[in-house]
Amino acid sequence: MENNSTAYRYSISTRGILGGLFVGIATAIIGLIFDLVYRKITGYEFAEYININSIIFFTIPTLVVGGIVYSLIMQFVRKGLFVYISLCLVLTLVVALVPLGPNMLPTGNPMPPSARGLTLGLELLTGLMGAFAIPYFARHAEIWGD
Repeated sequence: MENNSTAYRYSISTRGILGGLFVGIATAIIGLIFDLVYRKITGYEFAEYININSIIFFTIPTLVVGGIVYSLIMQFVRKGLFVYISLCLVLTLVVALVPLGPNMLPTGNPMPPSARGLTLGLELLTGLMGAFAIPYFARHAEIWGD
């Protein structure tokens, strides 16, 4: 009978970082699809600030940092999962409310309503994936071969 388990066990830090990277890549892909569909539905075509590059470079590093924070909280805080999810949800609400302000473009001009919907959707997607998908992938041992 063969033993399919690996001798190596991934630490919570490794699983948090790799989980954040995997979730970041998946969220970037979902975000790009959301961007495409949103632009087709609303007719919003301005892409100077919100474009493929900004979606990728915002989503992936944010969720890798989320994976690092997840692993630190899980190691050092009692009831770490509850604390991590609560922190993510609070941060998501704070960041998601920012596009509702009147002057959000770097030029100081008001953000068009279509851009507000696009940024709000991307921020909610990133925050919710960070809150729920990172813990899922970090906690399920079968994903890591443990």
